[in-house]
Amino acid sequence: MKSLNTILLVEDDKTTRFMLREQLEKNDFIILEACAGRRCLEIIEQYPVNLILLDLNLPDGNGFDFIDKIKAQTDVPLIILSSEKDEDKRVESFEIGADDFVSKPFNSKVLIARIKAHIRRYDISHNTSINMKRNGKESNISHFHGWTLDRLKYELHDKDGQAAALTQKEFYLLDYIVLHPDRVLKRDELCEVIRENNYVPTPRAIDVKITRIRKKIGDNALQPFIIKTVRGVGYIFNPDTESG
Repeated sequence: MKSLNTILLVEDDKTTRFMLREQLEKNDFIILEACAGRRCLEIIEQYPVNLILLDLNLPDGNGFDFIDKIKAQTDVPLIILSSEKDEDKRVESFEIGADDFVSKPFNSKVLIARIKAHIRRYDISHNTSINMKRNGKESNISHFHGWTLDRLKYELHDKDGQAAALTQKEFYLLDYIVLHPDRVLKRDELCEVIRENNYVPTPRAIDVKITRIRKKIGDNALQPFIIKTVRGVGYIFNPDTESG
């Protein structure tokens, strides 16, 4: 049976809270509710949640006042809901730890799509971290086919120490692929790896980035050996015997 994701809705307006709960429950989410910041902190201390929706105007303080405290207790995605139109407030929310900012009034279908995307991305990142620990790869270094991938420096070097000029998204994509050897990675899954607040990659964008990565690591585009294509599905990483 599929497990349901739990969302903590922190909103003091009863009408908005009722409307959101109704829409979210229709999409198979479990909803916990809080009408104040302090109650939000109590709930996340007692119950596991998959995502938090946080209104900025709360009776016991501005939502900004609680973001640091929330993030100290959990690293799940946090989406700000606000009628605030000041772009500086939006920027501030990201700087202090929010993962997204949705302005009121909002389209519930769009909000739900963003919620699902954040949960998928968090799950991918969380599972990657678990796999690294399980496989003893917490050194932040991986070796493959003469290349060294350094996660602390966000760099990829060849056997002579020369750095490959990977873009940030190319690095994230290659890192994820390297951490999941001998498994077919679907294009949609890889899209989630590099998705950002204002960037939603397409499967075609993944193909383009893989082509560029192959070129930079010397993987023959006509007969790739390191990152192989699984036609109509995605890609599979072929590791060598050396691992970090």
